[in-house]
Amino acid sequence: MSEYRKERTVVEDVPLGSRPVVETKYDSVICERPGMSGGAITALVLAAIAAAVVITMLILTSQQRHTEDQLAQERARNAAAAAQGQPAPQQQQPPIIVTPSQPATIPVPVPVPSQPAPAVVEPTSTQVEIAITSKLLDDSQLRSYSIDAKVSGGTATLSGHVPTEELKRRAEQVTRTVKGVRTVVNDLVVQS
Repeated sequence: MSEYRKERTVVEDVPLGSRPVVETKYDSVICERPGMSGGAITALVLAAIAAAVVITMLILTSQQRHTEDQLAQERARNAAAAAQGQPAPQQQQPPIIVTPSQPATIPVPVPVPSQPAPAVVEPTSTQVEIAITSKLLDDSQLRSYSIDAKVSGGTATLSGHVPTEELKRRAEQVTRTVKGVRTVVNDLVVQS
């Protein structure tokens, strides 16, 4: 704490009459407390924000590494099981329960002879791609591999990597079961 003295003189001068001039001296001590400047406060706030961002990024990176490690371990287990000729271990997934919102009613079709039969609608390429991807993910031996399916005009092209020829053939067989697939081009690469 710094302090300094300030001396003031007050003179009262009254020009009327014979009154005397009064002079008074005051000694005052002024104390200043050192405080933080606005720049210092701003720097502290910015440092706190930067620390929070860094901590958040570290947490997210740690979570991502943990997820990648789990995926790598699962792939290694599946590859080891496939190399030994055993089916890949299946993860226990909770059952999906669908509750109907209304009582089930079964519509009874009534034949109307005067109307022509409805035309058969072929699924779009996008719908077929989604169906192929869904079937590949549902297959216990293929779900852990990244297999991409593209469909154009009824021809499905598979790309990606699998560890064995057996899995390559299995992916092709699963793809052929999807409605709307006429031809399969199997471009899967076998990598050990």
